Amino acid sequence: MPDPIRDVDVAGWVERVKADPVAYAQRRAAEITLNAIAMTPPLNAKLYLKGGVLMGLAYDSPRQTSDIDLTTSFDVAADIDITIRDLLDGAFPRAAAALGYADLVLKFNSIKKQPRPNEFETASFPALTVRVGFAKRGSKQEDLLKQRKAVDVIDVDISFHEPTRAIEVLNLTGGEKLLAYGLVDLMAEKYRAMLQQVSRNRNRRQDVYDLHMLIASSVIDAEMQADILAVFLDKCRARHIDPTHASLDDPEVKRRSGVDWDTLKLELGAVPEFERCYERVRVFYHALPWRV
Repeated sequence: MPDPIRDVDVAGWVERVKADPVAYAQRRAAEITLNAIAMTPPLNAKLYLKGGVLMGLAYDSPRQTSDIDLTTSFDVAADIDITIRDLLDGAFPRAAAALGYADLVLKFNSIKKQPRPNEFETASFPALTVRVGFAKRGSKQEDLLKQRKAVDVIDVDISFHEPTRAIEVLNLTGGEKLLAYGLVDLMAEKYRAMLQQVSRNRNRRQDVYDLHMLIASSVIDAEMQADILAVFLDKCRARHIDPTHASLDDPEVKRRSGVDWDTLKLELGAVPEFERCYERVRVFYHALPWRV
C-alpha cells in the first residue's frame, strides 16, 4: 500500500515569520535543508521528518522552531556522518537555486556523534547532532561559513533505530517530496517522550502542547487509536519503558510536562491553560484500547 500523500505549504510557513528577520532567515535555511534532503538519493528514501517543523508544516502549529528533527533507516556505520555531510553539502547549492534563494549559502558547520564516537556503532539509539550554517552570499559571515565557523545556524538532529510504522509523503512547495511521520507515529512518539522525561531527567512542555493540538484538530477513529497504542508500545519497549494505561497519572510525568509552560508565550503569545491541555492528553491516552 503506497504511503499517504500530504501537500504542505513550506513557502507559506516561511513567510509567516517574515516580520522577524532572525526567524525568517532560519526558516529559509530550513526550507533549503528540507529540499536538499528531498532531492538527494538516498537521503530522500532514508530520512523521515518529525518534531516541531513537521507540526508547523503539516498541522499548522504556531510554535516557531526551525530546528529539524529526523529519524533515519540508514545503517549505523563509522562513516555515516561523513556520508550525510557530503551529500547535503553537495545538494545545498542546487536546493537554494531551485527555491530562488540565490543570496543564501548553506554549509555543514559541525556534525557530532551521540554517544561519543567509540560507542556510536554499538549504542542502542545512536544519533547525529548537526549544525547547518547559513550566510548571505558575499558577506563577511560567508567567509566564516567556509571555515565551518558560521555565525548563524539551524540544528538538525538525526536519530537511528527508531521504530516507525506510518510514514507519509510530503509534497513540498516546488514539487520535491519528503518522507515524514504520519499522525500515528507522531503522536506515539510524543507520548513515549512524555514518559521518558522521568528516566532521562528532562522536561518537555512541547509534547503536551502538540498532543493537545493534534487531538483537538484531528479525526481519530477506533482503528487509528489502536494503531497509536501499538506503535507507542513498540517505541516504549525499544527504550525499555513499560507503560500502563495509568502512566500519565504519574504526578512526576505531569510535573515535568508543565515545567516552563509559560515560556511558550515567547513563541505563541497566548498560551492555553496547562491543566486543561494535560487533561485532554491524559483522557485520550486512557481511552486507547488498553487490555486491562
